[in-house]
Amino acid sequence: MIKAVYIKDGICSYELNIDKINAIYNENPTILWVDLTLEKGDLSADEIALLTDTFKFHELSVEDCLFPLYNPKVEEFDNYLFVNTHGIRLKVMDLAEFDESMYELDIFLGKNLLVTAHTDELEFLETLMQKARLKPQIELKSLENLLYNILSKVVTNLELTMEKITNKIDLLEDRILEDAKPHMLEEILDLKKVLLSMRKIADPQKNVYSFFSRENNEYVRPAYSAYFRDISYELDRLNKTINYNSQMIGSLITIYMSSVTLKLNEIMKFLTIIATIFMPILIFASYYGMNVKFPEYSLLGESGTWFMAIFMILISTLGIIFYMKRKKWF
Repeated sequence: MIKAVYIKDGICSYELNIDKINAIYNENPTILWVDLTLEKGDLSADEIALLTDTFKFHELSVEDCLFPLYNPKVEEFDNYLFVNTHGIRLKVMDLAEFDESMYELDIFLGKNLLVTAHTDELEFLETLMQKARLKPQIELKSLENLLYNILSKVVTNLELTMEKITNKIDLLEDRILEDAKPHMLEEILDLKKVLLSMRKIADPQKNVYSFFSRENNEYVRPAYSAYFRDISYELDRLNKTINYNSQMIGSLITIYMSSVTLKLNEIMKFLTIIATIFMPILIFASYYGMNVKFPEYSLLGESGTWFMAIFMILISTLGIIFYMKRKKWF
């Protein structure tokens, strides 16, 4: 699917026909933004012709759109700049679907031309294109401004996702301290996996955004370099948050293991106290439960021996309880 918004002779227009987009480019519009959504991860013959023949993009750059790149990059060519970046769709955080929420966005930046290519529909690009149609004087006042709006949305969505992860870590920590359950360890490991994926896509993007923040960049006028430096600062803050949360995951594992060990110690302590308290009963019951004639029978008689055994059981049991209380074992 292809769509384009452009400004020509001071008028902003919207186009969905690929043949007309081809003709519009040849008429040298002030700004042309073409958005390509790859159907089933592939480009049609007309779309490939538009990119290679009309826009004069290198076939290797077009190939990069078809096959996923796991490391963001920036490549300079004679007539354009190719940018590959990664982001996360803004939605309710579900760790089970985290991998599916990641996307790759390819950007071609040429003279008065910007092309975005992606495999799935991206809501923020659709929203940005609708804003560009309604308020072109703001969204399309320059190519640098359009590029900044796109890249800033990518980083902002990463930050919002990280905020959700941070909140989830805080809530999980409170739950572990309150009552550690076996399934919580699985949640911790899922969070660790998510943070590792976040680091893989966020850390390498520093090179992408620092490229645009250089003042001697021929693709970005000096007046706009401050905007891209701001994105670099946001990304740097994001990477610090990822590192901090990664350390928190290690602390969560330690807290979980300590909580489980403490709970196990409490159980063992309780069972040990119960076993110790009942130990005199077991000893005397075993002794007087033997089918023999005890010497006590001749002195105290059968009933007297029974009362003596009960008395000794009570005295020894109460003595053990008193000793444990004095030692503050419970």
